[in-house]
Amino acid sequence: MTSRIAKIISWLLIGALAITELVATGLMWRGHSPFGVVIHGLLGLAMIVIGWWALRCIHHQRIFSRRQPSLSQSYVLVITNLAMLEIIAIHDCDHMRQAMGWGYRFTLALLLVNIIVYLPNLISIVLASQGRLSGVLATLVSGPLIAVAFLKLHLLGAWLPVWGSWNQSFFALGVDLLSWWVLAITAIAGVLVGVVATYILGQLSVH
Repeated sequence: MTSRIAKIISWLLIGALAITELVATGLMWRGHSPFGVVIHGLLGLAMIVIGWWALRCIHHQRIFSRRQPSLSQSYVLVITNLAMLEIIAIHDCDHMRQAMGWGYRFTLALLLVNIIVYLPNLISIVLASQGRLSGVLATLVSGPLIAVAFLKLHLLGAWLPVWGSWNQSFFALGVDLLSWWVLAITAIAGVLVGVVATYILGQLSVH
């Protein structure tokens, strides 16, 4: 993958994230959640800034070690994490759709706790954009971590009752087919993110 194509894909994903968070902000507005409007508005802005900053870091990246990801590998890691963030954001929007159907309003505590799910991939982007091996390892952990955590929560319910209505499993909540598909895609994407990072780590180990 050339740097030019990688930049285009990255910016398309950053744009998709901005649009998705704009939709999330709109859903929060419709759901009469002013805190949600502010939090998702700021979250969208943060993703744009971090994405822009990450691409600038990659552009100025210098390779000092064979164990350090190459320019193209760093782009792949950033793109992979951006794609995962987009899927998480869509998953979040589906929860907002569910909440509107139930007449449920998000609490400030739930909105703040929910930010946690975005952090692993955001941290992975920051590390990967700097050409660090830790960026590969963070991506290797973040994808499967999200997959397992989301499946655990939505199939078995919460261990810690901090997720509002979603402390209960999807079975208990009786969610529709769309929500099941969104969950399945989120889990599959998390596994694929781990596979990509594992492949890159294997390439680095050969050198």
